[in-house]
Amino acid sequence: MSENRYGVISGMRSAEDRQLAIARLEAEGIPAERILATDPEEPNAPPVWLNDLSADAKLIAPSLSDLNLSTQGIAATVEAARELGIHIRCLDEKFDSRNDWQSQIGTLLTALNRLDRKGFSDRTKIALQEAKARGQRLGRKPSMTDLRKAVAIQMIEAGCKGTKIWKTLAVLEGPPISQSAYYLWQKTWLAERK
Repeated sequence: MSENRYGVISGMRSAEDRQLAIARLEAEGIPAERILATDPEEPNAPPVWLNDLSADAKLIAPSLSDLNLSTQGIAATVEAARELGIHIRCLDEKFDSRNDWQSQIGTLLTALNRLDRKGFSDRTKIALQEAKARGQRLGRKPSMTDLRKAVAIQMIEAGCKGTKIWKTLAVLEGPPISQSAYYLWQKTWLAERK
């Protein structure tokens, strides 16, 4: 086993995923004490610890996302490692910096694109969770506004039929309202009255 082999995993993992990643790297012959498990200091730049590795070091990661938090940071890390003479191999994407760079560009771009889409999805989920925690209503605005409810109740109590009520509500100010949305509200309102 080479003394210059290191493993790296991102700190952005659950405890279970972290253990699986460590087991994968140990299966590659890297002892646990040589696995770097730190968060990148700057998401768009190579990690500072990369400069501490010797020029002929071999860095193995389960995935490109374990090198950095962003696609720009991953690209910067790969480029900095190339300049420092550090070999990077990523198991999931089958990326190997020892191979001809021309042949690795497609692999790298495909992996970065996939990670970028996943990152966008993750950021969207986090933003939705934060908005929900602040009490914001998610999704489209309800079509049955307070004004529409008041008009509908008056018309129902006056004995008007559903289609006439809906046509009246549709011209009132507010988001568009479908006939089925009105009937759903009417059904709920009538059930609550009983």
